[in-house]
Amino acid sequence: MAALEKKILSDSKRIVIKVGSALIRSNDKNLINEIILNRIVKEIINLNEAGKEILLVSSGALALGKKSLTFKKNNLKVSEKQAASSVGQVLLINAWKKAFLKYKKQCGQILLTHLDAEIRSSAINARNTIETLLKLNSIPIINENDSVATQELRYGDNDQLAARVAQITSSNLLIILSDVDGLYTSNPKKSSNALLLKYIKRITKSIEKQAENTSSSITVGGMKTKIKAAKIALAAGCNMIITRGNKLRPISSIVQKANFSLFLTNTSPRTARKKWISSQMKIKGNITIDKGAEEALKNGASLLPAGIISVSGSFYKGDIINVLSKKKRIVCVGITAYPAKDAKIIAGAKSNAIENLLGYHSRDVIIHRDDMVLKN
Repeated sequence: MAALEKKILSDSKRIVIKVGSALIRSNDKNLINEIILNRIVKEIINLNEAGKEILLVSSGALALGKKSLTFKKNNLKVSEKQAASSVGQVLLINAWKKAFLKYKKQCGQILLTHLDAEIRSSAINARNTIETLLKLNSIPIINENDSVATQELRYGDNDQLAARVAQITSSNLLIILSDVDGLYTSNPKKSSNALLLKYIKRITKSIEKQAENTSSSITVGGMKTKIKAAKIALAAGCNMIITRGNKLRPISSIVQKANFSLFLTNTSPRTARKKWISSQMKIKGNITIDKGAEEALKNGASLLPAGIISVSGSFYKGDIINVLSKKKRIVCVGITAYPAKDAKIIAGAKSNAIENLLGYHSRDVIIHRDDMVLKN
């Protein structure tokens, strides 16, 4: 099945790469393992030059901060973890920046909490920032905002955060670079009979059980959080690969008989997103549009403010709303980029007038075509 992973890598236009703490932190007197960091950056540059959009989710802030502040104990208080993460985040982003600048590649830092990825308005803001960075040919580097996150808000070593990032950005592939080859039938550190599961089409209870008790002293979640991440990614139409990241070419080696675990989705990001929008029951408001806008939507266009006749209901940016024809038939449902009070102000106006009318400009459209589902 070697052709399968090659095709997935080839077909994936947008890829999220997650780098684990065990790869970032050096085991010697140095804080950061620059050899591994530079190898990963070289792989990212190669993917970029091949036309791929790359998002980097990097762990390591807490581990680097603890080492820099010379914390000896492992059971730190929440405030101590937050302080260590704050120190470590500076070291982490500067290390990535230095590595990317060797190739004259800019990168941008985005810090997210659990709630940022779960609340639609915050997720949309994060998505817009990431999309803009990609358009500017920069690498978005995303990390959990450990300096303010509490234990209740933490994902666990960024595995699930990476999956959420893949979800909100409609990415095609999530690659988790770890200190293990992939998912085994049992813990390979404890059993010589452990077998690597290379292709996984469905996450069963048996697979979840196999992922238990695999955490290390450096990372937070081990394989258990990676399985949780796989569930999120597959539901979002995103394939996922777990492989060892300390190889010479950790990503390109995937198509060269390397060890890995490939989790296969049975849908696409676009289909998954449309299905999620259709399934939402809480419709927060309505926008009525003219005939011209109705025809444009049916032909695959986004909803522009110029086609709006009226706005009703109380909704906020990121809410699901109905779009109605003049005869009050539902044309589509979608995620609004503007709250009701602002949609009323720009209704009927051209997109280039939005900033003058509102004092800010979020998007040219009220609902993007990727954020709507047409109704018969």
